[in-house]
Amino acid sequence: MSTNRTVVNIIIDLIATVLFLGMLATGYLLRFPLPPGSNKSHVLWGLSRHEWGDVHFWISVGLMLVLVVHLALHWNWVVTVIGKRCGLVKSPQPSLVRSAAWVIGVFAAICFGFAWLAERDVVQIDRPWRSFQVKGRQTIEQQQPAMAEAAEALSGRLFWDDVSPIFQQHCVACHGPDKQWADFRADQRQDFFKSGAPLILPGQSAQSPLLAIISGARNDMPVAEGHRLAEADMAIIKAWIEQGAK
Repeated sequence: MSTNRTVVNIIIDLIATVLFLGMLATGYLLRFPLPPGSNKSHVLWGLSRHEWGDVHFWISVGLMLVLVVHLALHWNWVVTVIGKRCGLVKSPQPSLVRSAAWVIGVFAAICFGFAWLAERDVVQIDRPWRSFQVKGRQTIEQQQPAMAEAAEALSGRLFWDDVSPIFQQHCVACHGPDKQWADFRADQRQDFFKSGAPLILPGQSAQSPLLAIISGARNDMPVAEGHRLAEADMAIIKAWIEQGAK
């Protein structure tokens, strides 16, 4: 009986070790090869970041169950030795069932309490790209001045100084001096013309990736809809590109 118990303990410990290593491995994947924001643009071995997150979650559930089994196999020792040393057990023959019921009850209360607090305290935070959604709810009367301004701008020659305020207002929060998501700064004209993958092809607005991004058509990139600009702003940028993007 003792030999069988020892074999079971070894098997449980080996399974727990494998699951623990699995948690470390998937945690590494979620932190480095697949960082936040890469869910729609990167996959690893056929799985996206969110799918690897599911794997990480279920590994942690499996590890918890194995640890519960491990604790149950040693419950007699836990109650008689640790319980007595901590002064929690007074009886010379404590009830294992009663002590287990108390522990399960306290653990369940902690878990449900944590879940309730997490659900209650979740709040939605504002993102820089939400500004366009607010503008999208403007009335026609509020949009008319912006359209008139765009029409006036399109009637003349456009330069970087004419379009940079648009990028400053909508893009610099995530692509500026403080943050350079995707290693790109919208406040620097040269970043739009990087060799290898330029965002702008002067004189070719239809072929310029920037137009697809600010129109929300790039569904393969994170928060594609959040990059969408107002029609008036897109018209100005498109005209600037057609004129050579100087």
